[in-house]
Amino acid sequence: MKQPVVLCYNLDDQRASAIRLAAMRLKIRMRPVALEEYALTLAALCGLEPAGGQVYEGEGFADEMLVMANFPAGMMNAFLQTMRSMKIAPVALKAMLTPTNSTWDSMKLHEEIQAEHAAMNNGEARVHQE
Repeated sequence: MKQPVVLCYNLDDQRASAIRLAAMRLKIRMRPVALEEYALTLAALCGLEPAGGQVYEGEGFADEMLVMANFPAGMMNAFLQTMRSMKIAPVALKAMLTPTNSTWDSMKLHEEIQAEHAAMNNGEARVHQE
């Protein structure tokens, strides 16, 4: 099995350091995603497929976001619990890598997670668009 990895977007240095420490405790690799990588598929960012030569040139997004990949059963809960026990404020936009979203780029994932987060906060059900 591939090493567990968490893709991190838009974390300031202090938050990135704290989340990196939480990840290290569970042997999870933390991978910051640079703006110019937003055109790559999530699978490529996680090392599951070759990265193409696409370079993102848009404005991106400012929200913090985490994508967890290659997590065995129970690891997501352990990671989030470790963050809570370390008193790290939660990151609102989080996702697990799935067969469906692995083909998406960072912008598509952000759009979907943001919409689901807003729907959840408004008490609505939201299913991502294929």
